[in-house]
Amino acid sequence: MSKSKVINACGDYPENFIDEDIASDPNYVFINDPSYNPVNVYDADGNIATVNSFQECEHYVMGGWDREPLELQETSMQYILVLIVLGVLVSKYLVTKLT
Repeated sequence: MSKSKVINACGDYPENFIDEDIASDPNYVFINDPSYNPVNVYDADGNIATVNSFQECEHYVMGGWDREPLELQETSMQYILVLIVLGVLVSKYLVTKLT
């Protein structure tokens, strides 16, 4: 993952940011940063996590999570498109049947 994706999801890297090796410590606990505005990130299944520090946000984004639930948006757009097509077909059928 690129740092630009992290910046888009989490904001700019803090000045004194230290990139820790979190993956090597299965018991790592993220420290809440009161100066960081919480961010919701989503995985491919639509699960949501609220992150409370830049380090936690970076960790999730580097792991494939994102600010936008893209698959959910795509699925919603597909349902809307199907409903529009069905609406047009039903309207066309009713117009030809009534005239």
